Amino acid sequence: MKRKFIQYILWFLAKLILWRYRPLVITVTGSTGKSSTKEAIYYALKNDFQAERSTSNLNTEIGLPLTIIQGYDAKRNVFLWLTNIFQALSLFLIKRKNYPKIWVLEMSEDQPHLVSYLARLCRPKIGVISWIGEIPVHAEFYQSAKALQEEIQQLVSFLPQDGTAILNYDNSLSLEAKEKTKAKVITYGFNNGAEVKISDYSLIMDKDLSKIGMTLRLEHQGSYVPLRIIGVFGKAQAYALAAGVAAGLSLDLNLVHIVESLGDYKMLKARTNFVRAIKNTWILEDSYNSNPDALRVTLEIYNDLVSAIKKENIYNIKRRVLALGDMRELGKYSDEAHQKVASQIIDNADILIAVGKKMKIAVEECLKLGFPQENIYWFENSFNAGKKVRELIQAGDLFLVKGSRGIHMEQVTLAIMQEPEKAHEYLSFEEPT
Repeated sequence: MKRKFIQYILWFLAKLILWRYRPLVITVTGSTGKSSTKEAIYYALKNDFQAERSTSNLNTEIGLPLTIIQGYDAKRNVFLWLTNIFQALSLFLIKRKNYPKIWVLEMSEDQPHLVSYLARLCRPKIGVISWIGEIPVHAEFYQSAKALQEEIQQLVSFLPQDGTAILNYDNSLSLEAKEKTKAKVITYGFNNGAEVKISDYSLIMDKDLSKIGMTLRLEHQGSYVPLRIIGVFGKAQAYALAAGVAAGLSLDLNLVHIVESLGDYKMLKARTNFVRAIKNTWILEDSYNSNPDALRVTLEIYNDLVSAIKKENIYNIKRRVLALGDMRELGKYSDEAHQKVASQIIDNADILIAVGKKMKIAVEECLKLGFPQENIYWFENSFNAGKKVRELIQAGDLFLVKGSRGIHMEQVTLAIMQEPEKAHEYLSFEEPT
């Protein structure tokens, strides 16, 4: 009841502020990739507009209006909730020149009708769908995966006729949403037919692996601009950058200028960072969250990384070690999803460290597919897994660490990081939504 009361108050206050300042609102949703996409759009625009974006996990019926009123994530602090109310009233009564002219807002889809609720609140001019999975995370809260997919697609139905829907051309469920809007549609992706096309993608790295990045070309209407960026890599990040280009183009920015602005883009914590570990080993750290699509994408990055390192002959990879935790919030699709990832695991692993009850299903399927039992280690929790990994680790190991936030796979990373005191640079311990 208290949460509902706060929700209604925040809705009212956020509506007041949006009416008072009338910012252009860009919203981003999807079952995976939305946070990176939101960040890329912000970086694409911030040099030319008075733009701001939602941060942390403020993307729900509580968090998004808090962002609009520029309040605090008060949790159960009554004093901070009162501060939020006074902050909103102050913003309304005394118009401030530094209030954002453009908001880039991430929208969660973790409960039925939430995307629609948030879209009604902020009435976006530009709506972006990053990716919609066949078995999306948060499916356990919906009657079916299709119901969740349709809820994400609903975002574009709230766009005005003079607005813009930005859709991932390579994802059929995202592209399907174009039938639900009268707004202009801009697509992005690797495949021919995307209006903002990604091409010539490749990983780049220095001789001691301390810096990894990527190069790619971003194309639009016959023009193209190359981008070389360090500290950012993976096709998921390329998608985010392309969405940033599409957002910039929708606001009449020049392609060259947008790509120059994206040169400052930085990945969020715990998203595909490359971390030095003990005993001359390395970790592809991606422990923020997991679902079938996110795991597939991360395994693709891991495979690309292995291939690039071998091609450049700059590090002798002796064992590919996957440390994978449960994928949660999949509801009735959970067993099937964990079973299906087994084939991807055996294609990419020499050693499997599995954590959580659901990963036992993946382990059993790996054994059926012929993966050696002596190369599989299963643990109920990530703390025990971390201790075992510290015993097993050998020079030349290349780790991938990934799992849903609730399984705390960062404990494995912390167990073998060369400089655990710098964990704050790579890891995020906030709960995603």
